[in-house]
Amino acid sequence: MKKTSSNHVGTVLHFTPSVGGGGAEAMLCNLVEAMQGGPWRTVVVAVKTGTTGCKAERMREIADVFYDLESPSLLRPALFKKLKAIIATEKPDVVQTWMHHADFVGGLAARLSGVKHVVWGIHSRTIFRWPGDSDLKFSLFQMAIRAASMAIPRKIVSCSETAINDHASMGFPRRKMAFIANGICTKRFEPSVEKGVKTRLALDIPLDAPVVGFVGRFHPVKNLQLYFRAAAILQSKMPETHFIMSGGSAETLDEQASAAFESLPDRSKVHFLPFNAATEEVYPACSVFTLCSESEALPMTILEAMACGVPCVTTDVGDCATVIAETGLVVPPSDPSALAVGWEKMLTADSATRNALSQTARARVVANFSIAHAAEQYQHTYQSLIES
Repeated sequence: MKKTSSNHVGTVLHFTPSVGGGGAEAMLCNLVEAMQGGPWRTVVVAVKTGTTGCKAERMREIADVFYDLESPSLLRPALFKKLKAIIATEKPDVVQTWMHHADFVGGLAARLSGVKHVVWGIHSRTIFRWPGDSDLKFSLFQMAIRAASMAIPRKIVSCSETAINDHASMGFPRRKMAFIANGICTKRFEPSVEKGVKTRLALDIPLDAPVVGFVGRFHPVKNLQLYFRAAAILQSKMPETHFIMSGGSAETLDEQASAAFESLPDRSKVHFLPFNAATEEVYPACSVFTLCSESEALPMTILEAMACGVPCVTTDVGDCATVIAETGLVVPPSDPSALAVGWEKMLTADSATRNALSQTARARVVANFSIAHAAEQYQHTYQSLIES
């Protein structure tokens, strides 16, 4: 059912591959929720629902209108026709697209439907290959989206300053690009001894044990083999350490990560959790949160962990170093020894140092990475387009 309001200044239509999955989808969900009851009428069109994260039921609650196209693929003529029909029905003032393939398809559909104000969303440093694409198809898409970036969007919003430089070097027009950092709900993600204890008891982890945590997709770009190689080094020095892996199971690890996991001295101290929408209960159980990715833009999980007062140790990719600043540590990518040393340094710090890092990490997110602040910037972008 459509929700109506006489106070809307305009309609923004979001086109996304999914409403369940990674950081970009989580950011979309956060943004739509933050814009509830505000001046913009919000329409969300998803290619499919997805299996994790913010799902169709939740999006129907928070968006003014939600369409689930239930399509197995973005690049289908039937989907393009449906999207154009929705745009004709909803008559959006602005079309905001999310991630490269949706940027290209959604942006083209919007412009062919007469929508002038198209905003692309960049949420990675590189253009990822669609599963099953041949080298030729991928190469053609890269050329097509670079050319389209000149003509289709009026604004290209990136969640990462590093990604702006990367895309400019690919040929995207820098003059169109703007930086809006990802944002999270700092009331949902907050320090909680109670939640930390609950999760540790559920996993049979001693309440005084050091815990290194990971939350995210079990995807090769996350380089989980590095996590387990570093874990093997740490186990030789701090065998009492436990590891929480939220996002999959041992069976869903890629081949390299699985081999590294099997080589651990003590696999019993690794606790796998399936993707859990209530990640605010996972972070407080961690002494340290980590990402060991090969590539990132501005990861949501770091913001969530910091908001929960958990110090972070991550590889130096994307905007991680800028986000963490003095509240945690960054280490070189693909260096398990450096990652293990970073974990050990954080885990063995005295309580006064850890408390100070915890408070500073949360304060940094509250001040700079709240969803309220991000939503204000997005709405200002939309407003400036329709007034220009």
